[in-house]
Amino acid sequence: MFEEINGDHWWLANRKDLYQELFAYLSALESRQSYRSAANLTYARLYGNYELGGLSAVNYARVETSYNVVNRVTLNIVQSMVDTVVSKITKNRPKAQFLTSGGDFSLQSRAQKLTKFVEGNFANTDFYEKAASAFTDACIFGTGCLKIYIKDGQIHTERVFIDEIKVDDVESYYSKPRQMHQEKYIHKDVLIQMFPKLEREIENASYLASQEANYGSSNIKDMVKVVESWHLKSGPKAKDGKHTICVSTATLFEENYDKDYFPFVFFRWNMRPVGFFGQGLAEQLSGLQLEINKTLRTIQVSMHLVSVPKLLVEASSKIVSSHLNNRIGGVIKYAGTPPSYAPLGGIPPELFSHVDRLYGRAFEIAGVSQLSAQSIKPAGLDSGKALRTFNDLETERFMSVAKRYEKAFLDAAEIMIDLGKELYEKNENFGVKSSDGKFVETIKWKDVDMDADKYMMSVFPTSSLSTTPAARLADVQDMLQAGFIGKEQAISLLDFPDLESEMDLLTSDNKNLEKVIETMIHQGKYFPPEPYQNLENALRKVQQAYLMYRLRGAPEERLELLRQYMEDCQALLMKAKDVEETPEEMAAKLAQMGAAGAAEEEMKMASDQQMIDEQMAEAPPTEEIIDEQSEEIVE
Repeated sequence: MFEEINGDHWWLANRKDLYQELFAYLSALESRQSYRSAANLTYARLYGNYELGGLSAVNYARVETSYNVVNRVTLNIVQSMVDTVVSKITKNRPKAQFLTSGGDFSLQSRAQKLTKFVEGNFANTDFYEKAASAFTDACIFGTGCLKIYIKDGQIHTERVFIDEIKVDDVESYYSKPRQMHQEKYIHKDVLIQMFPKLEREIENASYLASQEANYGSSNIKDMVKVVESWHLKSGPKAKDGKHTICVSTATLFEENYDKDYFPFVFFRWNMRPVGFFGQGLAEQLSGLQLEINKTLRTIQVSMHLVSVPKLLVEASSKIVSSHLNNRIGGVIKYAGTPPSYAPLGGIPPELFSHVDRLYGRAFEIAGVSQLSAQSIKPAGLDSGKALRTFNDLETERFMSVAKRYEKAFLDAAEIMIDLGKELYEKNENFGVKSSDGKFVETIKWKDVDMDADKYMMSVFPTSSLSTTPAARLADVQDMLQAGFIGKEQAISLLDFPDLESEMDLLTSDNKNLEKVIETMIHQGKYFPPEPYQNLENALRKVQQAYLMYRLRGAPEERLELLRQYMEDCQALLMKAKDVEETPEEMAAKLAQMGAAGAAEEEMKMASDQQMIDEQMAEAPPTEEIIDEQSEEIVE
């Protein structure tokens, strides 16, 4: 049974008594949950392979340096497995995309810009890199955490060590607590700059937990334990939401909290049946790792004991110890039984077999192959197809983990959107710079703001191309067989399989065209076609875009830009087809093609002209254009 905790309704206390109620509650909570910190310390030691003194601001740097620690033989399966799955999961960069369901052009345009708004925040806050660190924490401790907050008029993110997060076990039985606390140490000078009116209270605040009070470091004495707490509203109409920042001597900050979420995004390796915190890979492997460490230590001590030669000398032989040396031709005088070397002992092979079994079992528990962990190709897998199939099977093992990883990005996107609204209320010009790698633009919040029921979010991974050389070469072969690339391109890729660069070249025409269409539709700027691009493809793509955006209700002036582009594109096509050939060139061409070939070419040209005429007939008439060759006005 859980005992009653003092201050268990701290959010209802007035500002004068709030800090006292809160610290009393957290003191009892931490005493009840001391097992969690002890377990996290064990997992940190297993992963780091060194004896941490503790996880607090004082003890983490106190490392045990005894002989047994420094000179022990190790086989760190925890670190190997964690690093492998982290690289496997975080290589993809999930992208939050916003879609409308049957929305008009205005809503679709806002949804597109909202996607760029979130992407810009991800890039500006280094969210992907910090997410990888948080996922590493999830593999080690079971749960990783990122905090998303407002600072200096911008959205920021930071990695939060999970031991700083405190939740009530009873409240979080179904993993959704109503209150959450973050404990951390902050320098007094920083706090005084933030809350100058409470300088005296900050100076008198406690700087250490009770178990650290006697450490005696002058630097630590300048650090103050700060608690930031949140309590969600009990219901839609309740007014008990609270956000506060306290030290042991004062309430530094207090406000009502109307949001229905905490400003954190959590990553979990594995979900437990009940409770808030997840189960980490280090916990799953801890038993194997400890047994491996024990067995290796036994082997090490045994080898040092039995591998050193020793002399057997009778006590009554009166042998002088100095005579036992490596001198050539040395003489050893003895009486009775002559001295002899003791036979060297051997290490039981069962010990080595035991380590091998434990090592293999670790791969089974983690779901990691030796190919991923050690770059060792499994026996019998020689073809690229077999290796890709093997990798696909391994990927399915982490499907649920990857889904949870991607879900964290959706949670982060929702928080960033809500914070964007909050910043817009204070600054109407609030915006975020977004880049697609080639172009940079500022996304204003007023251009993306819309009700949440008007859109839905989805997430998908990027950079899904193969990473191993063999698999990437197999991808080249598949692209060649499918007709996506030619033989020359395939040969170049076999030398240096840089698929991303080659794909950029192959798709440059369509990507450039998509950017041109987007600029004309969403920004109202006209970009004419160029004679060096694929004009037939451009005419077809722009016509499709025109029909799509006309159906969506795009403004007439934006549609006019697309019609102008199609007309200019047709003019360039007509100009290219009207270029006359010399008689010599025509005769040579006919000689090569033959009569049948010439007829076929003529039919193809007639068919192409008919296609262009049909495409232009579908488009509504526009303003007159000038034919550059004949300088005649065509209606």
